[in-house]
Amino acid sequence: MNTTTTQTSTLHRLQQRLAESRFLSFSLLIHAILIALAGTYIITHREPPPEMMSGDIAIPASTTEEPEASVEEGPRDLAFEDPKPSALPLPKSDTQDWLPTPGGVPIPLPRPPTLGAGEGQMIPPFPIPSLAPRNVPAALSLRFSKDPAGRILTATMGKPGSTQKSEDTVLRGLFWLRDHQSKDGSWGERNKGAMTGLALLCFLGHGELDGSKEFGYTVSSGVQWLIDQGTLHEGRLSMTDDGWGSGNSGVYEHAIATYALGEYLTMSKDPRVLEVFRKAVKYIVEGQGPDGGWMYHFDKTQGDTSVSGWQVQALKAAHLTELNLPGVDTALDRAMEHFERVRGPSGGYGYRGPEDRYSLTGVGVLCQLFWGGKKTADLRRSVDFIRDQSAVQFPVKYQHEKADLYAWYYDTQAMLMFGGTAWLDWNKKFQEEVVHSQTLDGSWPTMKAPGHGNLQSDPSVTGTAYRTALGVLMLEVYYRYMPTQRAEVSGNTLKFAAR
Repeated sequence: MNTTTTQTSTLHRLQQRLAESRFLSFSLLIHAILIALAGTYIITHREPPPEMMSGDIAIPASTTEEPEASVEEGPRDLAFEDPKPSALPLPKSDTQDWLPTPGGVPIPLPRPPTLGAGEGQMIPPFPIPSLAPRNVPAALSLRFSKDPAGRILTATMGKPGSTQKSEDTVLRGLFWLRDHQSKDGSWGERNKGAMTGLALLCFLGHGELDGSKEFGYTVSSGVQWLIDQGTLHEGRLSMTDDGWGSGNSGVYEHAIATYALGEYLTMSKDPRVLEVFRKAVKYIVEGQGPDGGWMYHFDKTQGDTSVSGWQVQALKAAHLTELNLPGVDTALDRAMEHFERVRGPSGGYGYRGPEDRYSLTGVGVLCQLFWGGKKTADLRRSVDFIRDQSAVQFPVKYQHEKADLYAWYYDTQAMLMFGGTAWLDWNKKFQEEVVHSQTLDGSWPTMKAPGHGNLQSDPSVTGTAYRTALGVLMLEVYYRYMPTQRAEVSGNTLKFAAR
């Protein structure tokens, strides 16, 4: 009996130890699995390696979710997700880096010029304020959208609208302009006031200010050049001391540069600009002729529609600053008289008298909508005239013998401001043509048609800067300005009522 009991007890203890052993093995297995999973998590979620640098642009090695930008915080830095393979081959170069974007268009990331004594240093000749947009008026608010898609698809206006491809094209153009800025902050080899103003308008139209990661130095140095030269020449942004220069370009240059300073001041409230800007606006107000238009050299003879168009844009920018500068609103009211005077029998606008010129009709329509904002029956006829002429006589084809980039700049804004089917039809024409005409380096090539001042066919840096600036400004139309009439904002989408 005792032997049996002992055997039973021993067997029981053996079974118990085996059970404990199985439990221990199972426990060890579970712990091993947990340790392996933890190690994998640490490896895959470790801090990313230091950012890869291209010039002064930092491109994250891996993209993480960024906080939503706001108008008060300033413009968002451009953030790109890990790109898919580009639809276009990336060019090979030892001095040029390229970023393939989600839209499939490679964006050049040029190395900026070295302005300092040391290699790779950027030592500006002036302090660069870190400015964010402040109290931006509604007309400019779409440049600083809170939409995660940013400025790209905010103002879609139904279909068709802006696309990722068109925004990729804008970015490539901006990088080209940045890379071809002169060391003193200006653009171009001649007509520097106008070229610098146009280039700055491109960056401002994209919501870029001094604090922009990619373009902050570009904007700040360009503005500083205008301030310095404007101060030197007593507010004459044609950068001449002898009146407005010997040629006819002085009043154009002055107005375009004033336009850029006005937009910059409205967006930044930078006090450095005030004195030069006040003087520049005063020249435009005092230079207006008795018929409400402006003329070469501000000589107050018969008004010129092309000259007047840029003065109106500059004065509208002055109005948006809310500085209530003397004479601005009155001059804009009187300017509308000039455009009424030169309207032709078919709805077009003339040069200095009533005519139907396709190249100037967009000027008249845009300026009257910019300030008057009324979509009259006469303006409808003018819009129809543009549509008819661009369908037959002046097709929107970049290398056509009658292509007119200057007219397209105005027509694009005029059609958007007018809205409805006029805009939708125009958008189909111009967007694809402008996007597909851009070269791989981000600029726009020479054209067969010489255009205004032969700048369309000019292969120089000045001509290329001119074409590139107009191309960028046209593709920024979706968010540069809030249309004046019949626009409804729903969330982050701008919609037009059908016409």
